[in-house]
Amino acid sequence: MKEGIQKNWNLLMFNGLIALFYGILAIFASEAVILTIVTYLGILILVTGFAMLYGVYSNYKNHLAYGFDLFQSIVVLLLGILLTFYSQQSLQVFVIIIGSWAIMMGAVQLYYAFNLHGKNNSKTSLIANGILTLVFGTMLLFNPFEIANFVVILSGIMALLAGIMLIVLSLKLKNFRANINLND
Repeated sequence: MKEGIQKNWNLLMFNGLIALFYGILAIFASEAVILTIVTYLGILILVTGFAMLYGVYSNYKNHLAYGFDLFQSIVVLLLGILLTFYSQQSLQVFVIIIGSWAIMMGAVQLYYAFNLHGKNNSKTSLIANGILTLVFGTMLLFNPFEIANFVVILSGIMALLAGIMLIVLSLKLKNFRANINLND
């Protein structure tokens, strides 16, 4: 049990620091910095795609199944190319996909809400959530970058709070471990 507590507090601390880093980046980073990060992420994905392609070659050479792995590596390579060389356009497409998805989910929620039979408390929740999701999706389609920036900043604030809570929790677990060692 002592070993598990030791590992858990380290993991919580690490996750808390990552959340803090993301939160600070999301709140204070400029668009140019975000595009640079997307470009470097694209490079990492490209490297992963080439490593996957090498695995496909190895499977082929050893007469093992490789078809699905080949498909995955090609998709990863294409994603890496898009993010590396077309960062701005990739972000635009991503925001449009999220907006379209939100509109579709809002419509599905409204469909289910209006087709519920009998008196059900979830009907009101589905209607409210469906309308909010439709509005969010529509706003993303018509004003994608202002809304996307707002969502990024909001997620940054939430990540900062979560990071602080994780770090505090990890320190409490560390102190709990120290107390267990003292009592032994």
